Amino acid sequence: IVMPSIYADAIKEAFATAKTDVAVIDTLQISHPALPDETLYLVRDFTNKTLTLETGEVVEFRAAGFQIELPSKDEKGIQDLNIAIDNTGQEASDFIKRTLDFPNDSVEITYRPYLSDDLTRPQMDPPLVLYLSNVSITTLNVTATATFADILNKTFPSEIYTKTRFPAL
Repeated sequence: IVMPSIYADAIKEAFATAKTDVAVIDTLQISHPALPDETLYLVRDFTNKTLTLETGEVVEFRAAGFQIELPSKDEKGIQDLNIAIDNTGQEASDFIKRTLDFPNDSVEITYRPYLSDDLTRPQMDPPLVLYLSNVSITTLNVTATATFADILNKTFPSEIYTKTRFPAL
């Protein structure tokens, strides 16, 4: 397995040596620019975990069931992250439904892996930041594809040229 250079040496070593006493703890941060106070922090575990972000901020991640398929490198240049989040508490689906009121901005997904013996920092710095697309919500789960660029939701032209901002027009 070829490890991307963004992984920290500790997680590369854990993957390479297959330590049985150290587990990789996957986390997701689900956020939206219009809802900054409602960011979801999820950890794939049975218990909540207090973890330190790469910024030094300490955050409580809520236990949740989710599956992720990390982007692979291929010759097509497409790198998508496939996500399935259990809809048991309906947190993720409720959050995504609230973002529908803001169609000009996308839901942002941040993936951070931690090691069970080092919860002081994520093992990928900078973390993987992607944007949701192709969201499907059912009573059982929320599934989505996340991509690196959110080209489809960008307005064009992205700047509005007015006489106030550009008096020479």
